[in-house]
This record gives sequence, structure tokens and C-alpha cells, in this order.
Amino acid sequence: MSLNPLARSICSLLFASTLLLSHGVQAQNIQGFDPKGKSVADFSLTPFYEANLDYVGRKPGEVIKSEVIPAPAGASAWRVMYVSRTWDERLVPVTGIVVAPKIGGGKVHPILNWLHGTTGGSRTSAPSMAPNPAQNQVQRSPIAPIDYGVPYLTDFLKRGFVVVATDYYGQGGPGVHQYMVGSTAARNGLDLVRAARTMKDIAAGPDVTTFGWSQGGHAAIFTSEEQPIYAPELRLRGIVAIAPGTTLIAQPINIPHVYVLARGYRDAYGVPLSEFTADGKRMIDAAGSVSISGLFRESLTMKGPFSTGEWSQEMKRALALNVPGNRTSAAPILIVHGTLDNVVMPGSTKELALRSAKNGNSIKVSWYPGQDHRTVVDQARKEIIDWVCDGLKH
Repeated sequence: MSLNPLARSICSLLFASTLLLSHGVQAQNIQGFDPKGKSVADFSLTPFYEANLDYVGRKPGEVIKSEVIPAPAGASAWRVMYVSRTWDERLVPVTGIVVAPKIGGGKVHPILNWLHGTTGGSRTSAPSMAPNPAQNQVQRSPIAPIDYGVPYLTDFLKRGFVVVATDYYGQGGPGVHQYMVGSTAARNGLDLVRAARTMKDIAAGPDVTTFGWSQGGHAAIFTSEEQPIYAPELRLRGIVAIAPGTTLIAQPINIPHVYVLARGYRDAYGVPLSEFTADGKRMIDAAGSVSISGLFRESLTMKGPFSTGEWSQEMKRALALNVPGNRTSAAPILIVHGTLDNVVMPGSTKELALRSAKNGNSIKVSWYPGQDHRTVVDQARKEIIDWVCDGLKH
């Protein structure tokens, strides 16, 4: 049974194009996923990603370890493990990358805090695990919508920014990825900013602009709400969100993102997941071992049903905690969105803009006619870079 247009809009949080209810129906038509295409191997864990309880008793933002990685010309880059906190104050190890321009003269650099889009719920979904993660954003394969790198990275480096890019808790380092838990993701990014400021030969200052896409756009808006209390020593100059997930999902549906979310919410909030069948729970377990692309393929091997079709009250309460725009933002917000985006529906951004404005926030929405969830990233390049740089002048 196909979802009606209203339900499709509500379900835009989870980034699917044609969404199908989970009563025994397989959702095979998801933008960017090709069931007939050759699979792309997930990244592999290396000893760097093991924490060995080295984070216990340390402060958020402390560097646990780092290693040099390839960098663009005129820059240096590191893979970093650092201490962060979850939404409920648990100390956790998190990984990511730091990229800094080689500019001498004691110059203090502003920071660009990149928050990536959906890659999955497994540790091997971490973008920093790529052989060369410090590069302009790339998609791993035309049939695997998994990205690594940072959009416009070399542009930002040339303009003197230090760029940080968290993997989020549970991607890379040990733990369960709390997918779409906005406060946890926001803290993971802010703590990598803190970590970069302690690293030698970087000279990163307190001025920070946060930039995210899709899942990361959701996290970016939460960053604007978390920063004043969580990291008051920083100066948040602006928030850029490309097609952010923003609204509640009406009911569980058979797309891989639902299983990543369910696993993350079980860890973050202790929800019982009673709405999932045995097949659904197998998919939730699989979300911890493969990327979002691998999870999609796994879903095609099962007939279902995967859920009862209704969220539990515990899950509804958890979802409600993660709607952005309900608190005051510490900085102005720019959202860019393609009018042909059928992964995150444009209607959800319209709702976010209204909600955020009612809470007194400065928010601008730029619509890109004829662009979809991916093409808008390239098309919005000039506006985003100009907006970020202009924000440092005020």
C-alpha cells in the first residue's frame, strides 16, 4: 500500500523517495539505491578506531590520539579520536578528521564544522575511514549513495578556514550510532571543534560556522540550539543546512534508515522496539554491522512483515525530542533546498522555517528550481561560501 502525499511529507525525515508501508512490502525504489547494481564494500576497521577506555575521566574535546593523513595541496590533515558526550552526558570516544591550511604568520583561523549526511549505523560507515577522507566530497559509487569528504573543502581552505568533520558517535569509534539524535550529533561536532583548537600548529580560533547536509543538516540546526550552553567558549557565526531532515515520521516503514534510527533510539532512549517483528529486529541488528547501502540489500532478502505499522508511545516521545527549530538558535541560519528533492521533501523545510521563525530565529531559505537532493550541493556552492565568509564580517 503506497503512502499518501501527506504521509510522504511527514516521512521526509528519513530520506526516501518512494516510501512503502512495512506490511510485507519491500521498499526497493529508494533514490540512489540500485538493487541490481554491484555492491560496494564497506570500509574496514583499523586499530586506530579502538578506544580501550582511554576516554574515561577526560573532558569533552580532549584528543585521545591522531594520525597524519593525505591532505590537499597547501594543507595538513589528521584523523583524530577525541572525547565527546551523548545527549544524556555519557562520555564517549568519537572519530573524525581535521584539515588545516598551511598559513604562517600566527594567523588565527576560523573553523568550518562539517556534519555529514547518512552513511549508515555501523562503525564501518565512518567517512574518516576512507583512504583519503580529506578531499572535496565524493560519492563512493553511482549505486551507493554514501559520501565522504567535505563539500567545497579546498575553497574553504583557500579562504583560511580550519575544517573539521566528525564521524558521529558509533561510526568509527566503539558504540552505537545515535542516528537522528540531534543533541548527540551536535555535541560530537562541537567537541571536534574543541579538539582542533588544542592541536599544535593549527591556530584555530573561537569563530565557528556549522555546515551540514541531510542528516547533517538536522544536526547543524541542533548545533545552533546546543552551543550556547554546551560550548559557550565558542562563537557560532552561522548555520548552513542543505535539505535538512526536520519532521516526525508517521509510522515505521520498510526503508533501511528506519532500522538505523530504531537501533540508535534504543541506545539513546531505551525504547523497547515492540512495534517490530522478528524480521524487523533482524534488520535492526544488521544496521550495526553494515552501511546504509548494505542494509538496503539485506532488506531485499526478507519478505516481512517488518513491523506492526504503528510507533509505540515511547518511540513517539523520542521522535518528538528530535524536531529542530523548537528552540532559540545561537546564530543565523541558511537553508538551501532543491525544488525537485524527493529524498527530503521541500514541504518539511517550509514547516521548519515557520517553526523556527516563530521562535525568534533569523532564518533564510534559498530554493533552487530544478535541483534535487544531490545536485543542489554543487549548485549552491557560491551562495554558501559567500554566506559563510560574510558571516565572519559581522
